[in-house]
Amino acid sequence: MKIPPNGKPALSHALLRLAWLTALWPAALRAAAEDPVAFFESKIRPLLIERCHECHSAETKQKGGLDLSSRERFLAGGDSGPAVVPGKPEASLIITVTGYHGDLKMPPKGKLPSAEIVALQRWVREGAPWPEEAGRTAALKPDRLPAREEEFRRWWAFQPITDPVPPDLKDDPQREWARNEIDRFVLAGLRSQGLGPAPEADRRSWLRRVTYDLTGLPPTEEETAFFLADPSSKAHERVVDRLLASPAYGERVGRRWLDVARYADAYQAGRPTHPATSDFELTEAWRYRNWVVSALNRDLPFDRFMTRQIAGDLIRDPLDGAPADPASIDAAGLTATSFLSIGSWDNGDADKKKLVGDIVDDQIDTVGKAFLGLTLGCARCHDHKFDPVSTADYYALAGIFHSTRTLNALGGKGGHSDLNRVRLVPPESARTYDEAAAALAGVTAKLAELDKRKPAVAADAPERLALKAERDRFQAAMPPAPPLAIAVQEGGVPKGLFPGIQDVPVHIRGSYTRLGAVVPRRMPAFFAGEKQPPISSGSGRKELAAWLASADNPLPRRVIVNRVWHWLLGRGIVPTPSNFGMRSEPPSHPELLDWLASRFAADGWSMKALHRRIVLSATYRQSSAAAPAAIEADPENRWFGRVQARRLDAEEIRDSMILAAARLPSPAGEAGTGGPADHDLEARRRSLYVQTTRWDRSNFSTLFDAANPDTSSESRPLSTVSPQALFLMNNRFVESVARDIATRLFNEVPAAAESEVPRLARAWAVLLGRPPRQEEVATARASLAAAPPGDPQAAWTDLVHILLCSNEFAFID
Repeated sequence: MKIPPNGKPALSHALLRLAWLTALWPAALRAAAEDPVAFFESKIRPLLIERCHECHSAETKQKGGLDLSSRERFLAGGDSGPAVVPGKPEASLIITVTGYHGDLKMPPKGKLPSAEIVALQRWVREGAPWPEEAGRTAALKPDRLPAREEEFRRWWAFQPITDPVPPDLKDDPQREWARNEIDRFVLAGLRSQGLGPAPEADRRSWLRRVTYDLTGLPPTEEETAFFLADPSSKAHERVVDRLLASPAYGERVGRRWLDVARYADAYQAGRPTHPATSDFELTEAWRYRNWVVSALNRDLPFDRFMTRQIAGDLIRDPLDGAPADPASIDAAGLTATSFLSIGSWDNGDADKKKLVGDIVDDQIDTVGKAFLGLTLGCARCHDHKFDPVSTADYYALAGIFHSTRTLNALGGKGGHSDLNRVRLVPPESARTYDEAAAALAGVTAKLAELDKRKPAVAADAPERLALKAERDRFQAAMPPAPPLAIAVQEGGVPKGLFPGIQDVPVHIRGSYTRLGAVVPRRMPAFFAGEKQPPISSGSGRKELAAWLASADNPLPRRVIVNRVWHWLLGRGIVPTPSNFGMRSEPPSHPELLDWLASRFAADGWSMKALHRRIVLSATYRQSSAAAPAAIEADPENRWFGRVQARRLDAEEIRDSMILAAARLPSPAGEAGTGGPADHDLEARRRSLYVQTTRWDRSNFSTLFDAANPDTSSESRPLSTVSPQALFLMNNRFVESVARDIATRLFNEVPAAAESEVPRLARAWAVLLGRPPRQEEVATARASLAAAPPGDPQAAWTDLVHILLCSNEFAFID
């Protein structure tokens, strides 16, 4: 905001602050945290076992009198006092000694990797929670016939999917409210609680909601005017069909899937290479991003979408563009397997054998959460404390991924590991490049030899000049390098603990230094049965993919329909989209969940058909303005008696800004055809194509609660913090957007000597999707009139800036 010479801003800072204060996110929007048990079992327990228990457990001499095998013993501490002060990392001995901040340093053989230190700090900060060891958390017996077998068999998520008949509402006075079968299930649930549905949202609010939900962008003025003027009973269907056909659909739903896939473009913002090595950086991850967007826009059946990411190098799918010739390169299939390769691992860990185990653990954990709704990673060190997954099950799956080549080179202690990359063209197509590269390398080597001679060859010596000329010719004629994808292939990590294709032993307490019995590769026995055909060739990923997509496996269908419901309604029928295990809250509407899963399969696993069915329901059409008594009776909206207002995602906020500023070449963005991500917030690209980074979290997306790319995210946290307000008020990006929008308003609406109303109407339409109210016009005109003369566009820039900071711009009602 510019301050005029008289020292008074054209629009006071107080007014701008008032605009923001009215925009503070509602208190009902609370942070969504990762399951603390899953975090402990996947991050903390393995760390303690691997790094600490050799000297500090009940099974050792307990050096320093310290036993770190339970929370009580952590609190009791040893000779130096308590090891942890819950909630206070700065006062906790374990944080001090692992951070090497004093004379006592642990582990004594070398400092922990930074990622493990950060995990310990988070654990202590969150109160050092420790899963209970007794009662219903009893570990499963190795014979797979635990005392809780019948309890597991009765658990709703593990039972076959049924095809329920929607409730009969003939005696309900609001039976006409139901627009499809979804509504009959929802209304019956509301009635069971003595509740009813909220009124229908007005047309303008519904259009804004559905357009954001299906494309991540606001409706245009033309789209709004057309819909409001369409009296047809098919008007809503026409809108939805248009949005599902838009290339922006794949970008919106693709971004949501990338949260689940723990996607990142890079480790460090603005740097195309990893500080240690370019070969470990995610330089080709953007190809996976494009594949996801393209697959969703083509409505690739979700079972195919799932299996391609697990075994796209092994399962050729013509629906996904795989060529019929088995000898040709299946570029799409290879690229899809990046799903397994883009996890977050500490490449700086000197213990490379542990690194491979961490990679496999990430793959098992992500596959379990994304497709099965199970925290499989919790069985790495011991049988799962809650669910029917044994340590043997874990290492049966681990054998599959140990038999998969994720790294091309392991690297030595202190060295780096290289991600496996695959050329997306056949060898004959790359031969020209290889020959030219070899010739160039030969000339470059000869030039280097000249520098090693004694005495050195002069810069103008004929021999040197001739080689330089030859080098320049080779460089000028160099063909483009063959495109690469980060992809997995058959075979383990070269020179790793388990190279090649093989079964692996149980790692006792999660440590590769203590190996138990070898477990044949297979699926988890409780879910796939005790008698499974042996995996006699290949890694087993092909068999894993087939099991995931099997009609006998109820979990993937339930998980994905619940995930989409969560995306569209703000809360899942099961409130934990990535955890359907025994610790999860049962579904509010189990029959509806199964009905959706049955229809999903009948529709050929079509994601577009699923989205269409939900957004055309009366349930989705409800207003957020429910009666106070209904909100009090159901504060969490478990029974879906209203649609909750939501803040725009980080990407939606930025994309709405640059769309209003006319900075997008096309509202549909790049539709999955874009190249590497841009690190510049000012880039004229949708936010999907702006870098998602792991090591730089001080950015716009993180500030506005984008998903953490270090782990599979089932939902995004929602925070209200002052830096968000400060960013919108003071950041140069927002200021430049406001200027561009003001310029657009001046260009599109010529000045009217008698009134600013036409331009004000245009501003409200562009930014808020509606005409301004009378009192808003009066306030805006007064503000414009108070601006110093001589620069009217500056005053309009300030007005636009206020609208960008408003509650209405950032929220969907």
